[in-house]
Amino acid sequence: MMSLTTGRRMRLCLTLTAACLLLTGCAADKQKHFVAGAAVSSWVYSETGDRTKACLASLAVGVAKEAYDARDGSADEQDAVATVAGCSLTWAWGDD
Repeated sequence: MMSLTTGRRMRLCLTLTAACLLLTGCAADKQKHFVAGAAVSSWVYSETGDRTKACLASLAVGVAKEAYDARDGSADEQDAVATVAGCSLTWAWGDD
């Protein structure tokens, strides 16, 4: 039986979590936020090589979007959480 390193176990766990979010009853809007967070963090990581900066960029985008939505009263903090959760893919799959 193949032994999994801690990093590989974490990647597997996060991948399964992402799949569950995307394939279960998670609202389509939350899925879009998750994908946007993953895209932003992936781009920032590819430019900087820094996972922390990548996740902070996802956080900034999520908060900025909800601040924009607050203008008409449609802000939802769970949308920001879904956006930040997208950085988990970059964190898990970034180079060690």
